[in-house]
Amino acid sequence: MPPAPLASGSQGRPAGRLGPMESIEAGEPSDNPTEPSPSEPAQSRPLGLWLLTVALLASPVLHGVALATGRHWLNYGSRRPWDGFVYFAIAPLVGFLMLKRHERARFSVYVFLSCEILRAVRIHSPTLGALAVGAIVYLQLPAARRFHPSVDPRRVLARIGVRRGRVEEREPE
Repeated sequence: MPPAPLASGSQGRPAGRLGPMESIEAGEPSDNPTEPSPSEPAQSRPLGLWLLTVALLASPVLHGVALATGRHWLNYGSRRPWDGFVYFAIAPLVGFLMLKRHERARFSVYVFLSCEILRAVRIHSPTLGALAVGAIVYLQLPAARRFHPSVDPRRVLARIGVRRGRVEEREPE
């Protein structure tokens, strides 16, 4: 199949496909939920989301300091390899998704905090469990839901090429 013709000024995209800025300028909604829609004003990140994001991003430092000083706080300072992997790799990844307003950031935080609740039960830490439950409850508040909306299943299905119960063949890009 021959490649689609390129539109003038399209920076290598096939005709009819606009880039993110071109679609905003044209008034079309973007496929990227992290980009502002031309009809909505930019939102500021609520303070609670800033705190959660910074805590997740700072997790490697907190865990490293706890390990270096031999202190155990919440689950920081645990010498279990899995806990090290969680706090050195997974927590900052979830924090980065939140920072970039990735469409799956909210889901990632729910999974991470649910695992923190299980860790709290395992290590008998009611404080860790209460903080994780509190963060999950906070994510249910309207301001947090507006800033990090839930995943839209229609967008996911459209992206992978599923329409009305059947898979459509996608053209190679």
